[in-house]
Amino acid sequence: MNHPGLQTAMAHCGLIAILRGIKPAEAEAVGNALYDAGFRLIEVPLNSPDPLASIRAMRAALPTDCLIGAGTGLNPDDCARVQDAGGELIVMPHRDAAVIRTAHQLGMES
Repeated sequence: MNHPGLQTAMAHCGLIAILRGIKPAEAEAVGNALYDAGFRLIEVPLNSPDPLASIRAMRAALPTDCLIGAGTGLNPDDCARVQDAGGELIVMPHRDAAVIRTAHQLGMES
């Protein structure tokens, strides 16, 4: 795990930015603006346009003390796809033990 952890990120600002509908072309600029405003947790819902590209762009642009990941994670495969894009966080609309277990096995926060 090379990220600061959920508790550390939450202690910085206490809020998570949920970027529903963001497009990859907007991701870097929006991510930088949020980081500059103090956010250290950024979530791109998987039902956004090309969410993995947006996660990839923000991960490349932002410091490592900012946790970036995905929301609307519905199954364990989502964890691997998000991690492959550089994400360190998975949020789900339900409590699924398999998703949580997979996220933790991959070193992700959930």
